[in-house]
Amino acid sequence: MARLAPLRVRRPVAGAVVVLLAGALVSACGGTPTPQAEPGTAGVAAAGDAKAGAATGTSYVLSAPAVAGGYPQGQPSAQLVQQVDGDLKQTAQQLGVSGTPVHAYYDDRADGAWIFYNGVTGAGFDPDHLHDLLDQPPATKDDGAGDLLSTSAVDADPGSHGGRAVCNTVLVQNAMLSTAATTCSWFTATTAAGITVVIKGDGTNTKVGFTAADVAPIMRAIRADVEQSKSR
Repeated sequence: MARLAPLRVRRPVAGAVVVLLAGALVSACGGTPTPQAEPGTAGVAAAGDAKAGAATGTSYVLSAPAVAGGYPQGQPSAQLVQQVDGDLKQTAQQLGVSGTPVHAYYDDRADGAWIFYNGVTGAGFDPDHLHDLLDQPPATKDDGAGDLLSTSAVDADPGSHGGRAVCNTVLVQNAMLSTAATTCSWFTATTAAGITVVIKGDGTNTKVGFTAADVAPIMRAIRADVEQSKSR
């Protein structure tokens, strides 16, 4: 689940930064990744078909199939799971939604990353309200420990199921490290879920962090397979 403000960032641990935006943990070195809006969607695309989809009244349920969006399930290290999942539980409470939880770890082998997927199936959710809670204006601050934190949020195309979607990015910069972490979340009247792409940190990754432009297409691909209408 995507994290509500305020955001919290832990100090780098074993070459990684744990960013509590759905508990994202990403490691990167080198150039500075720039948070980007998803092409063609910032403040425009989701306002049309997405809101129309939310108004259709379709009820959805979440599942965790063995393969979603072409990504097979896998198992991150126990340390990574502990670091990320502990924060995801806090985030679910802060979102104020309840129901039947579901989660899975999908293996993005091409990018050397884990896709942490978490969601809840319930009833009476307000997609606009949940979206707006995460749609915060850009902000930059010094965390007092040598890190410069820049946060941003962009509207995202939620995909064919409609509802609302938003991507939140945290850019962490210091003298030695520049890391971008993004969580993309979607909401309907019966589902609330999100995915965060977490670099494995084993040397197989091909990126230096993930922006909204990277994560939103993965979110839509995962959503298409993990969310089904109740009539199906």
